[in-house]
Amino acid sequence: MKPQTGPRFALSLLATGIISISTAALAAQVPAGTTLAEQQTLVRNNGSEPASLDPHKVESNVEFDIISDLFEGLIAIGKDGSAQPRLAEKWENQDNTVWTFHLRAGITWSDGTAITAQDVVWSWQRLVDPATGSPYATYPGNMHIVNAADITQGKKAPDTLGVKALDDTTLQVTLNQPTASFLPMLAHPSLVPVDKVLIGRFADKWTKPEHFVGSGPYKITDWVVNEKIVAVRNPRYWDDKHTVINTVTYLPISSETADVNRYKAGEIDMTNTIPVNQFAQLKKTLGAEVHITPQLATYYY
Repeated sequence: MKPQTGPRFALSLLATGIISISTAALAAQVPAGTTLAEQQTLVRNNGSEPASLDPHKVESNVEFDIISDLFEGLIAIGKDGSAQPRLAEKWENQDNTVWTFHLRAGITWSDGTAITAQDVVWSWQRLVDPATGSPYATYPGNMHIVNAADITQGKKAPDTLGVKALDDTTLQVTLNQPTASFLPMLAHPSLVPVDKVLIGRFADKWTKPEHFVGSGPYKITDWVVNEKIVAVRNPRYWDDKHTVINTVTYLPISSETADVNRYKAGEIDMTNTIPVNQFAQLKKTLGAEVHITPQLATYYY
């Protein structure tokens, strides 16, 4: 087994005209003079039913594609590979082992309560805690965060993790060695902060629409298992002024053929993938609606 690179084929058509989407920002940069559709809604295929929307309980793009719309991390990676500020507005480091991140002023959860550096500390401690059972519990250890590996092995307590809040808006991360990939690794969805108070109150039910609180451009309002998940625009998102789509509906369509057929029928706006044996014909008939995107992936057989 080895990581493989290859094209990912998908269909997308926005009735809003041409919009350039920033990989890092999850926000639209609308060209001057573009006329937007009156109804800013998007229906997309998610490929399958997500097992959970708890960032610490999942491991596939089925979940992470939605989680990335509902939560935000300290940074994101732009199309050029550079680190882009998200919840963290700026950062600096000493000897590439002590990293200090400064959170944006006034950032809040979707319920209006403040997002603090303490939230990040607690979230990362929860991620590495063996009691959580996260599929990505070893990830901070691979980043060489102090004590992360020992915590996941049960040798040390979660509160010994090399992450601390210097104050409400300042986070310090200490590594046990310089790690060239540390900064881009921060963009992984498992490292988004989650709300300690919410999880303490509702436990595993905290992701239900009636309880949900997130930090991203959208918040869920409806979840019908094996039918749909609906998310609406989060007006408290720090970059809401660059959000254009007001409502996103995610469908769990596992059949690529059914996915394409519903796209052609106008029932969805974006497919997850398209059947390889239909690629040539769809490219011929739909032209620029067919997108080919390189994707780094690992496949298990």
